[in-house]
Amino acid sequence: MELNLYEQNWLKRGGEFEENSVQLRRKLPRGTNHLPPELVLQSQKERLIEAVALCIHQKGYAATSVKDIIQQASVSRTTFYKLFTDKEACYFYCFKKLSSLHLRLLIQTYSDHQTDFRRAFEVSTLAFIQQLTVNKIYASAFFALAPYSTLSVVAELNVVKAHYVSLLVYWFSILPSQISRSVLPQDVFKIVIEGIFSYIRQWIIQGQEQSTENVHHHVCYVIFSTLGLNDWAKQHLEKLI
Repeated sequence: MELNLYEQNWLKRGGEFEENSVQLRRKLPRGTNHLPPELVLQSQKERLIEAVALCIHQKGYAATSVKDIIQQASVSRTTFYKLFTDKEACYFYCFKKLSSLHLRLLIQTYSDHQTDFRRAFEVSTLAFIQQLTVNKIYASAFFALAPYSTLSVVAELNVVKAHYVSLLVYWFSILPSQISRSVLPQDVFKIVIEGIFSYIRQWIIQGQEQSTENVHHHVCYVIFSTLGLNDWAKQHLEKLI
């Protein structure tokens, strides 16, 4: 009996971005005198991350001020500037941390299933999409709204997308010849990743109205069909009709 992908939680190695925050907040109510200074500072940083996410999710990057963030996080201005030089540095830190988590999760999940090329691809992309539903505010603030923030974040986002392009190129290149004999130009892979990122961004902005399963079927169909893996693509399309 074939395993149902959508009945599984593929996030066993993901989610530490949120989990660490919860653990630190539990250790740090409001009285911090009995805790090591480094733990206090780390907890304050985690509270600032949550505050940045909420403020930007609600107001957008441009309309969010340092004052908004420190009020939401209940930390002092002095503490904020001890941790970050400005709002841009704070947001860049958050974006890079979350995007690194997503990339690491996808790679680790793929590695666990790499003996089956198709299954490894499907499971790893599903884990990536599932991760975005763990915390919708984080997904909005640090993924969907990232292109509308700062030049440094947009530059880092382009680096992130380049990593995904490289992974897709590598995965396609190691497919056995009986599965695919096609040789595709690099721009095809760039277009695929750009389109998938844009599609997922809109899904998040619209409140994730479509189910994770449907989004995954769309993503797999587009990627497989574009790369000429028509039999694999057809199986995902049939789930959407």
